Amino acid sequence: MQELRTEPRQRRSQQSIDAILDAAEQLIAEQGQVGFTANELAAAAGMSIGRVYYWFPDIPAVVTALVERSAVRMAQVFGASVQAAHGTTTPLLLQRAIRQMCVYVEENPAAVALCLTGGNDGPGRVMNERLVEFATSLVRDRVPGIPDHETEIVARTAVGITLGMLNGYNQVAAEFRPYIEQELVYVLSAYLYARFPPPDDFTWTAPERAVQPSRPSRRDFTESGRVWPALAPDQPG
Repeated sequence: MQELRTEPRQRRSQQSIDAILDAAEQLIAEQGQVGFTANELAAAAGMSIGRVYYWFPDIPAVVTALVERSAVRMAQVFGASVQAAHGTTTPLLLQRAIRQMCVYVEENPAAVALCLTGGNDGPGRVMNERLVEFATSLVRDRVPGIPDHETEIVARTAVGITLGMLNGYNQVAAEFRPYIEQELVYVLSAYLYARFPPPDDFTWTAPERAVQPSRPSRRDFTESGRVWPALAPDQPG
């Protein structure tokens, strides 16, 4: 009989934990930072403060659990993107990845704020590094022979741009979100294309250009001659 009672108890326990984490996520999304109190958390979760402390010893433990949950979800989102990357042009891959990121941000509204509090020891460092890892894999796949230091610079720049533009994504009305998503596709595609054009791009023979390319990308991933029409997703309604 004990075994029959275990599963419902575990399910109720997980529901309580999820309620606390969901409340913490909403508070972080509203405040833009990790600054809520235990009383605020208990009120948002709809339970007593004693119940919150039954599951978590303090607020940092709540935030750590929230980061771990968000990091797992993020890995699932970008794992699918990496698997679908082979043979896909860079603009199209960015369009798909950013669409997935926007859905992820809608479902995890504290994700961007947590990432922006990364730092060396911040609560979102793990999530931030996951994004950098994804960007790094993209750059290495598209640009043969790129050294590690340049890969890291480009990856962290791309992640910084992404987080900066998505910082207010959940703060605007739903009808305006597609515009932020579309502009992010443009900005990242333009940045990567300006730095890593294909070997037959005209920029390699135009030394007078103020912005010089760094090194060529793989020709089959760049769609030379059709890059700009491929950048934007469908125009928002």
